[in-house]
Amino acid sequence: MSPEAVLVKKLVYGGYGLAEDKNRTLFIEYALPGELVEVEKLKEKKDYTIAKIKRVILPSSERRDPPCPYYGSCGGCQLQHASYGLQIRAKEEILLETIRRIGKVEVKGLDGSIYGEEFGYRVKVQFKVSGGKLGFFERKSHRLVEIEECLVAHPAINGLIPALKELSKRVKGLKEIHVLYSPSDDEFLIKLLSEEPMGREKFKKLMDDVLPVNVCGVGFYYMGQKVYLKGRDFTFFLIGPYRYRVSMDSFIQVNYMLWERFVKGAVPEDRYRKVLELHCGIGFFSLFLSEKSEHVQAYDSNRSAIKDAEYNARLNKVANVSFGHLTSQEALKKHGGDIFDLIFLDPPRSGLSSGEAKLILANKPRDIVYVSCEPSTLARDLKVLVKGGYRLKSLLMVDNFPNTYHMEAIAKLSLE
Repeated sequence: MSPEAVLVKKLVYGGYGLAEDKNRTLFIEYALPGELVEVEKLKEKKDYTIAKIKRVILPSSERRDPPCPYYGSCGGCQLQHASYGLQIRAKEEILLETIRRIGKVEVKGLDGSIYGEEFGYRVKVQFKVSGGKLGFFERKSHRLVEIEECLVAHPAINGLIPALKELSKRVKGLKEIHVLYSPSDDEFLIKLLSEEPMGREKFKKLMDDVLPVNVCGVGFYYMGQKVYLKGRDFTFFLIGPYRYRVSMDSFIQVNYMLWERFVKGAVPEDRYRKVLELHCGIGFFSLFLSEKSEHVQAYDSNRSAIKDAEYNARLNKVANVSFGHLTSQEALKKHGGDIFDLIFLDPPRSGLSSGEAKLILANKPRDIVYVSCEPSTLARDLKVLVKGGYRLKSLLMVDNFPNTYHMEAIAKLSLE
């Protein structure tokens, strides 16, 4: 296809620059608002076209040379070519526009944004392995880009990469290496995901030979199941006044630099009698919610996370939180007749199911806090909740993933 010059209007979700060409919408990789770019069309869809830049004719003053040498081939980051200030402003605009367009909710503006350092923030990284090499996949591809370091990863994880490369060469069938690093305890948990089995003695010897002593635990997973464990299957994190245990198969927010500010933005100042928390994980928000409540009843569908959460409540001597292993829909059905002052939600990208939304509306809590990692499903769910009698009181953008298009949001609602 022949190159064409277009003016980029704005950044949209996915990290694309949006432009119009002959009444057709273009989504352009690595383009910035206000730029005049010559593009080559890559893929024609029914309602839009994906394109790439052939030449930047008029660059934005916010364009920068990406700090990472792998940027543009590695698919992990999508916004390193934009100044960090522009990234924040673009995400704020995308969140607002999504709430208005999909949610049909009138919101004047955000009540603020939470953000910090743009590099070195990730304490959990999932490396890909292919052909004995370690790295990340190309954008929308399964071709591996081999790397020596990752700028968004914690420096300690980068320091471990030479050992991980050695494992990649020596473990047959290895597909992924998941690394979790605890800054407070300076130790690592590692998960090895393999498509080929390995003998127990070979596994133990290899781990002893290759990995440093501050790797406190290694799990070997074959066909999705944990087969061997060397050392512990958990580590600890300090978040504010609390110490949390996190196991290999549990989840923790990856941006450790924002943990305390994230909690402060999400946990309301008001005091509550009874709180229902859904998708509670390891109790990340639960322990802080307990400070504002007579009792918190919290649930998650991940059994490993619930075991950690129960341990974390005991460890921190928090007696007014109870945890249960149920899906959010099961939990809402179980407590159908109970009265809650607050329902606190932190669902996956898919958001709430229609059944969950209906059960929340039937329960009629005074307040709802909705922590979201996907603007479109948040907007869809807010539409249902607002139509059901709730008012959106505040909306915050949380930049948990700088240099990528991903974002989180905190929406707070009250019954009209």
